Amino acid sequence: MIKRVGIGIGLAALAAVQLGAQEGRQQITMPFRDPSMPRKLIVEGGTGSLTIRGYQGQDALIEYTGREIPGANNRRGGRNDPPDGMHRIGGSRGLDITEENNTVRVNSQGIFGGTARDMVIQVPAQTSVNVKTMFGGIMTIENISGDIEAENFNGQVTINNASGSVVAHSMNGKILVSLDRVAADKSMSFSTFNGDVDVTLPADTKARFKMRTDFGDIFTDFDVKMEANAAPVVEEEKDRKGKSRRRVRVDGTQSGTINGGGPEMQFTTFNGRILIHKK
Repeated sequence: MIKRVGIGIGLAALAAVQLGAQEGRQQITMPFRDPSMPRKLIVEGGTGSLTIRGYQGQDALIEYTGREIPGANNRRGGRNDPPDGMHRIGGSRGLDITEENNTVRVNSQGIFGGTARDMVIQVPAQTSVNVKTMFGGIMTIENISGDIEAENFNGQVTINNASGSVVAHSMNGKILVSLDRVAADKSMSFSTFNGDVDVTLPADTKARFKMRTDFGDIFTDFDVKMEANAAPVVEEEKDRKGKSRRRVRVDGTQSGTINGGGPEMQFTTFNGRILIHKK
């Protein structure tokens, strides 16, 4: 059985979901089916900033506020300019929220236009979080002890006071992560194409680092026992004209261990620094 919220027709008929409004801000309360079982939050799509925060309650609280995007008309070739004699009175996106098997899924529909939706979602701290946005602003996740998978295609990812495993990725934005505890048996990954990867770990973390930056440097205050670089790879191949040639590839990845080693942690950026701090 699925609890579903569609912003619009039929919302008032769902007694399990509460909707409130204050100064243009809307809030939806979506209960998890079984508070005694593991919970999961999935967020997909949307434009605007997104904050996910752990709290001491039992339900998922979803707040959202619409706003205009500065310069959106110019980027879309004036498509959103008001016709002569008219003015804008709306243009927000749809929102679809479901609960099934203790998983709350938030689908923020629509990615183009002159308006964005900023969201703040609160869930119990032990909730696992899986979030993916395409054209959002800053993504912030804090006070979560469950596992985190976060992907912000065009924007920064910030994770604070986390204590589960973390996979964080951006195509165009900084990765900024601070962990209170590190799971002893789970690998992690922190990557971006364009931006710094800045991660803070507890001082007693046991891990094996795999680090690569093509245009940047790597810094840390941990005592890292570096490993020998991988041997060059020799390949026989053919060029576009079918002529044979030999290529030697040298992988720029560097590896090392801290506190005797442990689960693998990958730190990757193409254009930026890697900073690994001791908490």
